[in-house]
Formats: sequence, C-alpha cells, structure tokens
Amino acid sequence: MFDAHEELSADVRTRFFIRGQWDAPTSSKHTPIIDPTTEEVVLEVPLASPEDAECAILAARAAFDRGPWPLMQGHERGAVLAKLADALSRRAPLLARLWTAQVGMPINLATRLIGTGIQRLRYYAELADVFEFETVRPLAGGTARVRKEPAGVALLIVPWNAPFPILCQKLGAALAAGCTCIVKPSPESPLDTLVLAECAKEVGLPPGVLNVLNADAQESAQLVSSPAVDKVSFTGSLATGRQIAVACAENMTRLTLELGGKSAAILLEDADLPTAFDALMPFAMPFSGQICFSQSRILVPRQRLDQAAGALKARLEALPMGDPWEPQTEVGPVLNARQANRVLSYIASGRSDGAEILTGGGRSARFQRGHYIEPTLFISVTSDMAIAREEIFGPVLTVQPYDSIDEAVEIANAPQMGLSGSVYSNDPERAYSVACRIRTGQVGVNGLQLDPSVPFGGYKRSGIGREGGPEGLEAFLEIKSVFMPKQEMRDVA
Repeated sequence: MFDAHEELSADVRTRFFIRGQWDAPTSSKHTPIIDPTTEEVVLEVPLASPEDAECAILAARAAFDRGPWPLMQGHERGAVLAKLADALSRRAPLLARLWTAQVGMPINLATRLIGTGIQRLRYYAELADVFEFETVRPLAGGTARVRKEPAGVALLIVPWNAPFPILCQKLGAALAAGCTCIVKPSPESPLDTLVLAECAKEVGLPPGVLNVLNADAQESAQLVSSPAVDKVSFTGSLATGRQIAVACAENMTRLTLELGGKSAAILLEDADLPTAFDALMPFAMPFSGQICFSQSRILVPRQRLDQAAGALKARLEALPMGDPWEPQTEVGPVLNARQANRVLSYIASGRSDGAEILTGGGRSARFQRGHYIEPTLFISVTSDMAIAREEIFGPVLTVQPYDSIDEAVEIANAPQMGLSGSVYSNDPERAYSVACRIRTGQVGVNGLQLDPSVPFGGYKRSGIGREGGPEGLEAFLEIKSVFMPKQEMRDVA
C-alpha cells in the first residue's frame, strides 16, 4: 500500500535536516518503522548520535544568536509561514498516507485531519502579522516599552500518534514568535517531520531555523538537558514528561507539557441520546482511542444507564473495523505489540476489579496479522478502578451512572488528569454551568471542536501551559520592560 522508496526522497529516508541542509548521520544506528497492519518493516530510519544532536543544538543556537529570523518583523515571519503552509498543502495526500503507513490511522480520517495541521500553520502566519510584539505604557516619569521577544532555541518533541497536526501547532507558534527550532519526532513516526523540512528548504526558511533529527532516549535527554536550549515543548506520556520537567529545572528551561487525559462525557437527564451520541462518537474512540482527548468515560443518569449502555454497545459493534487503507474503515489496529499488550492489560484489570464487559474485550479473531483490538465497553465501573482513573490509549470505553449533578462532577474530576471533557443537554446554558465545574483545560457543550485559535492543554497531571491560540504564541515569548525617560518639549521657535 505504501512504498517508501517510491514516495519519499532519499534525503527524507536517510538523512537529518540541520543548518538548512541534509546531513548524513554520523552513526550507523537505525530503527524500523513497523506497519501496524502487516507487522512488516516499512523503512529503516537513522537515529542520531550525540555528535548529531550537538550539531543540531549548535545550528539552532547560531541561527538565533546571529541569524535574521528573530530580528525579522512579525509580518515577515508570517509570510514565510504562509508559504510553508502552501507547500505542505501540495503534499497533503502524501502526508495523509504517511500517517496511515506509520501508525495505522484510517486513511479517511487521516485525509480529513491533515488539513487541521495546515490550518494551524496558517493561523500562526496570520497571527504573526497582527500580533503586538511591543506596546507602550505611560508612566509618571516617562513610558515603558513592553516587548515580547522570542524565547530562543526551542526543542519541540512530537508524539507518534498525531505527529503532523501536533508538529504544526508547536512549530507554527515557535516560528511566529521568532524562535529557532530543533524538532525531535517519535522514532515510530518521524517521516512527516522530515517531509516538512523538505518544504521548509523549498520556501527559503533561513538555515538553522529548523533542524530535524530522529533520536533515541540518550540523545533526546541530551537535547532536553542542553543549556543552549531555552524552551522545551513536549507532548507525550506523564512518565516522560516528569523526566523532562526535572531536566528542565536544572537549567530553568521554559517548558510546555501536554501529558494526556482521562476525559469524561456527561449526559444530563434531558439529553436526547441519539443526538448526543451522534456528536460524541467521533471523539469517543477516534483512531482506536489513541488520541489524548478521547472522551472515554461516559457518565449517565442512573435511570438511563441501561438505555445508554445498550445504545453505546450497538454503536460500537457497528463501527467498521479493518484495514486502515480501506476508505470505509473507522477502527484499525493499535500501534504495535507493546501498545496492544498495554490495552489488553487494562481490559484484564477491569475484569479482575469486577467491571462487566458488554462488548469486545480482546484481540479481534478476524485478523491474522496486525494489532487489532475489539472496541470494548465496560459497565459496573467505579471510580477507584484503573480503567476509570488511568489513560488506556486504546479502544476502551466505560459507562458510569450518577444520581445527581454534584456526583457527576465528582466522578468527572476524580482522575488526576484534566485535559478534556464534554457535557450534553437540550439546554446549552445548563450544560455550560456544569462544564465550568469540570477541572479540565477544555470542555465541549454538545460536542467538541478543533480550532487553532483556541488554547489547548490540561489541569493537574495533564500538563503545564497551553498550545494553540494567542496563548500558544505567548508560550514561546519572553517579556522585557524597557523604561524610557519623559521627552522634554523643546521650543524650536
């Protein structure tokens, strides 16, 4: 279905992008990209050595300290970002295919969502054009010029599950701010980032402003702990996020962390179930549940539990599961054997804790190859169970009943993560009043929306800081106050 040697250049397949050029790795280390559908190797890609990592750091540092990018006006940087978005638009079909080939995202969904990444770049191109990087405030003794200046060298660490949209959100904001960047993609899905580097070279991004290399744990830690790096933006697991936070604390490196979620969808007693489930299902287990904002916990009034659970069971059993290259597929395989074993261990945990499986519950017997797990629905779930507290990152939903709004809010807020959530009601203002009580960074009323102008991030252990919107740009800026004396009026007559 995907031929890396036919569809990708030799540069993307075999090199790193450093100083505006394609550099051969100094190490012989490689890692395989595995097709989750066939379990076959798509491509062997190089891994950086410590020397490669240091080269990328030095390139980004020199481009910030001596290059034109941080000194350019916002509208000038915005114009380059707009050209980059145009170049990526021309590669959109390839980028969608890469998403499917590397991690098994169903091609229909990949084709639709690639546009969200390009939209994010365009948003920051337009924001850079109008953003006030300097304002003047009157003081008793003169004025203060409050400047918002680029933070410096930004290390952007991108996860495997949605590499292109997440990369565009981070990179668009960092470049709009005037930072120079090192991008470290996940070894499971690095190809999107390298294709973007091709486009950056095509549109004339100054050398060293964007540097891309694939790295393993040791070299990734080297990048994070470097005193030459001023800002780290990471999306990934809580465990890795904690390690990054500790390393950043040593140098007081600025950081943004997005560390996943355990999001609840609350159906109020007046919600129309078919309408609510129509809005909810695209966000309940998109990409086999391997999305951080999946609405994986469904909370319903106790008197409607049987009705809601039956309707959810029917909907999950009707989801087309199969080859992600087929346009009708909505549920494909999970990433790899490690991910499959993780999900299956949570399913086993739910069983042993006393939860009941209404549908699913194991590997699909329909497929001889690939890591296919049946869409699974648990009832008889309590908030102390691991399946109700911890992010599973797989096609698993739970249904829990509540007896009052206060109890629903308590259940929604029980996990130590707070990334997303949603509330469904025929009265949007009533749903809004409930949404305001949920301790998460994002809540949808009668559905969720993906828009680059809105900040995204989490409460509690879901992370620190926000991406998206003006807030995402601010995350890559430092603030400087310059005090100016009062200008005396002179008589020129």
